[in-house]
Amino acid sequence: MVGGLSVHCKGLAEALVKIGHSVDVITVGYDLPEYENINGVNVYRVRPIKHRHFLTWVLLMGSALEKKLGLLGIDNYDVIHCHDWMTYTVGSSVKHLLNKPYIQSIHSTERGRCGGIYSEDSKVINELEWWSTYESHAIITVSHSIKEEICSLFQVPWDKVNVIYNGINPEEFDIYMDEREKEKFKMSIGVKPDEKMILFVGRLVYQKGVEYLIRAVPKVLEKYPNSKVVIAGSGDMRGYLENLAFQLGCRDKIIFLGFVNGDMLKKLYKSADVTVIPSVYEPFGIVALESMAAGTPVVASGIGGLKEIIQHEYNGITVYPQDPNSIAWGIDRVLSDEGLREWIVKNAKRNVYSKYSWEAVAKSTVDIYNKVMKLI
Repeated sequence: MVGGLSVHCKGLAEALVKIGHSVDVITVGYDLPEYENINGVNVYRVRPIKHRHFLTWVLLMGSALEKKLGLLGIDNYDVIHCHDWMTYTVGSSVKHLLNKPYIQSIHSTERGRCGGIYSEDSKVINELEWWSTYESHAIITVSHSIKEEICSLFQVPWDKVNVIYNGINPEEFDIYMDEREKEKFKMSIGVKPDEKMILFVGRLVYQKGVEYLIRAVPKVLEKYPNSKVVIAGSGDMRGYLENLAFQLGCRDKIIFLGFVNGDMLKKLYKSADVTVIPSVYEPFGIVALESMAAGTPVVASGIGGLKEIIQHEYNGITVYPQDPNSIAWGIDRVLSDEGLREWIVKNAKRNVYSKYSWEAVAKSTVDIYNKVMKLI
């Protein structure tokens, strides 16, 4: 469960089954059953040899995934669809050894996630990403922004890359909570009923820009002293972010919840006054769709896939990335104008229900499968 990648794979697989296809997901799970059928999807799990060095572990994982594919019988499959660089070796091997169609989804790049290539491991990952674009029969990305990045970074032919936006099941997040339920939930996480709740959901890593939200907090508190920032997510920047909050004198106004999903995540969206997505790099931004479906206004950096989802002052507010003053302005824009807030929420919810269904994603993905199968 890392970011939006697992959410995407689950939503796509279940939607493919709903429209009449047979789907096996081969993944990792040390403490989970080796096989489960989840909503019609066959889920097979492998247990690679453990290694503390992530890149080494990923290569061990690829070997275990290939073995499982062989045991299941490669002739059972028409298409092998790999997601991000971690599984590229499986798709490439199947393509060359067995002449099977190999589709590669690229959800983000190492250069974008890290803001550059600064280590030997990053260099290897960047090379593996390049190889996945070269070896695959077709590439799927989640936004025009990431398509442009891939074509520029890896010199990929423009017509090899297909854009299919992420999807969502909006009804899952459009839950009912009355004011009393919201107040009770907020108090359970340390937010008083009369306090404004500013929400961040995501990993605590460089690309998510959480630092700039925290730097905006003193400015927000000048106008909204009765407010709390709730940070739902885990990551290796947590210690740095907590220290930053202490230095800025606002640690008591920030709640770090750690990793959150399921019903608690839905209640967070529903109870928040605004969701802030301060990313410095964001190929798509599934958090934006989840918040929009819940009826919570979004303030997001005007970058990457986010600027393809959010239309400023129509279905959300866009702000400058890496700019605490702009983020504080965006939060104030939502909190200070009830009419604008209602307008944004209404338009956002309509957008999510009409444009971002998993069924639409699945049908577009099958079109790519069929196109590739005709070439083999």
